[in-house]
Amino acid sequence: MTMTDPSGNKQLEQFSHALHELLSTANPGKNLIYSPLSIQMCVAMVRMGAEEGTATARELDEGLRLSSSNVDKIADGFEAALSSLRKCRALKLANRLFIQKNCKPNQRFASLLEKKFHSKPQILDFGSSSAADSINSWVEQETNKLIQNIVSPAALNDGTRLVLVNAIYFKGVWSIKFDEEDTQQEDFFPEQGKPFKVSMMKVVHNFLYAELPQLGATAIKMLYTDCDLCMIIILPNENAGLKSVEQRLASSSLQVIAGQMSRTKVDVRLPKFRVEFEQELSSAFKKLGIKRIFSDEAELGQLLESQAAIKVSQILHKAFIDVNEVGTEAAAATAAVVSLRSLPVTPVDRPKLFHANRPFYYAICDRRQGILFVGRFTAGGAT
Repeated sequence: MTMTDPSGNKQLEQFSHALHELLSTANPGKNLIYSPLSIQMCVAMVRMGAEEGTATARELDEGLRLSSSNVDKIADGFEAALSSLRKCRALKLANRLFIQKNCKPNQRFASLLEKKFHSKPQILDFGSSSAADSINSWVEQETNKLIQNIVSPAALNDGTRLVLVNAIYFKGVWSIKFDEEDTQQEDFFPEQGKPFKVSMMKVVHNFLYAELPQLGATAIKMLYTDCDLCMIIILPNENAGLKSVEQRLASSSLQVIAGQMSRTKVDVRLPKFRVEFEQELSSAFKKLGIKRIFSDEAELGQLLESQAAIKVSQILHKAFIDVNEVGTEAAAATAAVVSLRSLPVTPVDRPKLFHANRPFYYAICDRRQGILFVGRFTAGGAT
């Protein structure tokens, strides 16, 4: 399995690296799990309502690392991604537009969302105490109840006009499973603080594997059954820290790393872990150069039929992952709240050792569409 690089794939990875640096800096020493695709797709729906040729549109195109500034081409790209990913039975991806009662979305905006993002509008009264429950129930349903309470009642009020939500859910089974009987308690060594115990899974088999001296790390690709998805794990060498590897990774690409891999017999030791992560992303987006959508200068006149001045008040993201002997269960959801403003076999005698007993980076990728989930395991949270 090789990773191709269609239009949008490279841009998604660039967006992912930029976002990863910001989330890592904002959450030092913490475990991370998020979906760059979910976040990019949700905010791209806002882009569908930006006025063409404005500073707002330019900021969104550049900050999201979109491959085109043409709104129809952007929409076509996401439609192609959705169509491709929906072929994977282990993956579920859905979009939804919630709109304030007595407001009508701009006809072209609504058409783009329905035809290209497969998002139908749902009327809500955002001034009602039940509005948040309606949004949260939809997200729970789309993520097998893993993502709960993404929107708090306090985030919505009479001034809220639109809430755009993307939800992504994945439950993959390893093509090469771990035997539960081989799982043992071991020490995990964080970069700071005392070691803690994890349930360390173990399997010896032929995997796609690479030693990456340019990163100071080794990498392994673990495939899932019945889909074109895989998990790539990048493990810093013992004398290299995760932060250093992440910084170098930003100037490389997972596609290049995948191309350096060869099939090798590897003794894989990987902790079972379960991580949940939540972040309001407006400050991160401002650092990515996307500022106007949050201000009174937001040029989002193509969202609604009326010419009411509106802006984005919040971008909410929540994600979950569970990695165990059988496979991986992961989910994420992103909500944008828009308010009125004010290879070949390598012969080896002994297996290579890939012992993930220290902080590591991982990504769940699709062969055609690129990165779906990104994470970092560095602290407590193992099962």
